[in-house]
Amino acid sequence: MAVPLEESITLSVTYPSVIDRYFTRRYIQRDGDNDTCLLYHSNKICLVTLAKSHAIFKKDVAIKKVNFKVGEKLDRTNNKVSGKKKHGGQYVDEHSILCLVECEDDSVYTVRAGVKGKLVEVNEHLIGDPNLLLTKAETDGYIAVVLQKLGVECNMSNSVSKEEYDKVVDE
Repeated sequence: MAVPLEESITLSVTYPSVIDRYFTRRYIQRDGDNDTCLLYHSNKICLVTLAKSHAIFKKDVAIKKVNFKVGEKLDRTNNKVSGKKKHGGQYVDEHSILCLVECEDDSVYTVRAGVKGKLVEVNEHLIGDPNLLLTKAETDGYIAVVLQKLGVECNMSNSVSKEEYDKVVDE
């Protein structure tokens, strides 16, 4: 009796996700459980996302709006980059505001960059579907992409590793 190949073997190894294989997670814990997760890639790209310990996940409330207009004259969606060196990108530092997340219960959370570099992209899909922050935080629900300066060692002193973060969150 012929058995299909995929049923003839049992896999004992669980394979890591793309995020686990290619990115290093670092977490920034802020007051009011406004925690962020930074996904560092070896090519100096950093994805900014919400950490699983962020207050939004604890509240179990829908997100009404993600607003990238963070100042009177500063709208992150107007960030237009071009070329290999990403000319035109807005410079951000660890404390720069990337967006404001407004929830159905009228609470507002400020999401900061957490990393110094050039803002390459903000996730405009969040404008149309803000709940991607909750359902797919590390993939389709990322907030922004920041390119760190080449040749400069990234400053990870303001963040903790996944192991350290899991210890604090699980307590």
